[in-house]
Amino acid sequence: MSNLLKKVFKLLSPISLSIFSVMIYIFKYRKFKAILSVKKGLKDHRPGVTTGDTRYITIFKRLVDSYNKAKAEQENIDQPYRVGHMWQGILDDRFVDLVTSLRNKDTVKLQALLENFHREGFTLYSGGGSEDYYAMKKNPLYKYQFVNTWYKYYNIYKEVAGGHPLLTYPLLGNSVGLYHDGQIIPIEAVRYHYYATEILSLLRGVNNPVICEIGGGLGGQTYTILSNSDRAITYILLDIPEMLVISSYFLMAALPEKKFLLYGGGPLDSGKLDQYDIILMPNFMLPQLGDETVDLFFNACSFSEMDSVTVEEYIRQIERICRRYFMHINHNAKFVWYDEGKEIVNMPGSQIRPDPWRFKKIYQHPRVFARLGDKIFYYYHKAGHFAFLYERIRPASCQT
Repeated sequence: MSNLLKKVFKLLSPISLSIFSVMIYIFKYRKFKAILSVKKGLKDHRPGVTTGDTRYITIFKRLVDSYNKAKAEQENIDQPYRVGHMWQGILDDRFVDLVTSLRNKDTVKLQALLENFHREGFTLYSGGGSEDYYAMKKNPLYKYQFVNTWYKYYNIYKEVAGGHPLLTYPLLGNSVGLYHDGQIIPIEAVRYHYYATEILSLLRGVNNPVICEIGGGLGGQTYTILSNSDRAITYILLDIPEMLVISSYFLMAALPEKKFLLYGGGPLDSGKLDQYDIILMPNFMLPQLGDETVDLFFNACSFSEMDSVTVEEYIRQIERICRRYFMHINHNAKFVWYDEGKEIVNMPGSQIRPDPWRFKKIYQHPRVFARLGDKIFYYYHKAGHFAFLYERIRPASCQT
C-alpha cells in the first residue's frame, strides 16, 4: 500500500489536487456557501480601514529609525545570529521595495507597502495570506482547497475551544481570508487562536507572564495572545530586522493602546520587562535577557529551517533564560545545503531539545495544522511535523 500511495502522490499535479479539493468541498462544505465567503475575503479591504490619526502616522518614522539602527548593528554581530544564506536570498529577491523604502527613509512608500503586506511578495510563505492570495489569482480552483483547509483548521480549534469559538483578526495589511461571523479570518489566524488557548492555559497561574517568540513572522500569534487575554502580559518578539518591520507595524496599528519597545528606543532591561506590553527586537538581542526571566519560549516552523549552529545557540540561550516552558513546532526532515562551498545542515525537530537535566519533555505529538502540500512534502521526505513542549525542572544555576 505504501508504494501504491507513493505512485498516486507522484501523479498528483496541482490541477488534479484542485479537482480533488473541489470534490471534498462539494461533499463537505458546499452547504456553508463558503466560496462566496472567500470571494468577500479577497476584496480590497483598505478603503474600509480607518487609521489616519496622528499616532498612526508616527509609526512609520519609528519603524524607519529602528530598522536602520538594527541594520547598522547587525554588521557587527556574531555568526550564529547572522542572516542565513537561504533567508538572505529571500531578502534579496522579495524585499527589495520594502528595504529600499526603509533605507531611503521614504515613509510614504513604506506606508503603502505595509498597508497591503498580506498581498505583497515579501510575505510569501510567512503565514500571512500572500501564499493564498497569489495561489487563488493563479489557479481559480485553489479557492476550494483554501476552504477545505480553513474548515479543517476551524474544526480542530472548535474541539479545543468548545461551542462556537470567537475568531478575531484585524483588516490591517489588507488581510486575505474567509468571511466568518462578520470578519475576514485568514487560515493561519485559526492556528494562532489554537496555540493562544494552549499558551494562556499553561500560564494561567503566572502573574504578569513574559512570553518570548523567536521568529514571530507577521506578529499574528502575538496579536492573538494579547487580544484574548485580560491579564498583563509582556510579549517579546525576536526576528530579523526586515520581518520586525512588518510585525511591528501590524501590532502597533492593531493594538495602539499597548506600550511598545522597539530597537533603539531604550535598553532591553530584564528587570524592567513589565513596563512594556510588546517588545520587538532583532534576534541578536537574545543574549541580553537575564537568567530565568522568560516564562515561555515559543517557535513555530522556523528552527528546523535554520543552520544547526544557529539553533544550538538559541537552545543554549533558552536553557539559561527560560524559567518555565519551551514550546516549538518543527519538522523532522534533515536537509543539507551549501553556502560559498561550506556545507550547512539543519536540525530536525526531535533534536531541538534543551538539557534534559534542567528540562523534561511534556509531550511530542504530530502537528495538528498542516496543509495538503505540506503533508505530501513530508511524506516524501519520510519526516513528520511535530509539536514539542518542555518544562523546566531545575534552575539554570543548578550544576549536574
